[in-house]
Amino acid sequence: MSAKKKATKKRVRKQEQEVSTYLEKVFLAGLGALSDAQRLGTKAFDSLVKEGEKYRRQTSNNTEQFIDDVQGTLRGIAEKAQTRASGLVEQVRDASHLDRLESVFDERVSRALSRLGVPTHAEIKALNTKLDRILKEVKPKTAAKKKVTKRKATKTQARKKTKKKAGTRSKAA
Repeated sequence: MSAKKKATKKRVRKQEQEVSTYLEKVFLAGLGALSDAQRLGTKAFDSLVKEGEKYRRQTSNNTEQFIDDVQGTLRGIAEKAQTRASGLVEQVRDASHLDRLESVFDERVSRALSRLGVPTHAEIKALNTKLDRILKEVKPKTAAKKKVTKRKATKTQARKKTKKKAGTRSKAA
């Protein structure tokens, strides 16, 4: 039996050594994979940076071209608008046309103001005249009332002064 035990122990040791060498190889393979991943990762990162730079240049060129196109379009629109505006100004400068336009505008504004209940210039002037007349009539009456109240105030002040003087004399005596 001891020979069998020894043979079994040898087999177990041999298997342990095989497993140990296999595990060592697996570990080294993992390190190799990690090394490759780092090397390839760095290359991939550098490649992505280069692609990003290309994309940025292309995008900025496209953006500049788009801005130039928009500015050109806006210049064209501005020129058309200026041409139309100068034509309209020439039409408006025609005196008969301008007078007619002015009268239509005045008429519409006055109608709108009357609908809103805003008084006209003539109505305001008439109210001011009436107000001036009323103020002229009221002023003399208010001036007379002020004189009467001033007289009463001076009489009461004089009475108070005499009472104070009389009071100070009696204390001194």
